[in-house]
Amino acid sequence: MAVTYPYISGKSALQRPFDQFREAFPPVIDASLSKRLGIAPANESYLINIFRFLVLIDEDGKKIDANTEFFFRSEDEFRAGLESRLTAAYADHFTERGEGAWDEGRDALATWFRVNDKTSDLIGMRQATTFLTLAAIAGHGELLKVSPSTSKTSGGSKPKTTAKQTQAAANPGQPRPQDCGGGHKDPVMGLTVRVEVNLPAEGTAETYDAIFASIRKNLIDRD
Repeated sequence: MAVTYPYISGKSALQRPFDQFREAFPPVIDASLSKRLGIAPANESYLINIFRFLVLIDEDGKKIDANTEFFFRSEDEFRAGLESRLTAAYADHFTERGEGAWDEGRDALATWFRVNDKTSDLIGMRQATTFLTLAAIAGHGELLKVSPSTSKTSGGSKPKTTAKQTQAAANPGQPRPQDCGGGHKDPVMGLTVRVEVNLPAEGTAETYDAIFASIRKNLIDRD
């Protein structure tokens, strides 16, 4: 059964495109564009469905000028424009709930979507989260603080080491020069390097696999 109300996995996967398209709204939004821009990874089709649902693009992904002009206006005008698209797209919900629809909790929203779309708990929750995220972008709720992706620096880069650490790693079990003096060897000092990895919250399984594979290659399996 087709789902009436769209959904996406993760708030930032929806919030980032709105931030991006306020700078420049592309004439056509499709999966290849999302991949080139690096937005909504693994969620391209879901993002496109949402933009179609809000009638921001047509069935071919082409921008509908009359419905996207608010992207280029002031913050207040942008929020008012998006609010108008939401009340039109979610007309049944606003008809039943009125202005209280903006303040409804996620559990209550998920139940409403499940009843109307006959979906599972998971899909209902994602539909509710999608609506709440769109509402927050329109000024009804708190936005997620979206930071730049850390996927490149988390797993692909090596920790910086000092010359002494490099020497100790190259000669394990050997005392450092400053540990020896007057013909007497001080006890061998051990060296522990702690590496902290910050995984991207919206990463896919492929992203995590690549990060851990890089860690193993560069930090664990090195001769």
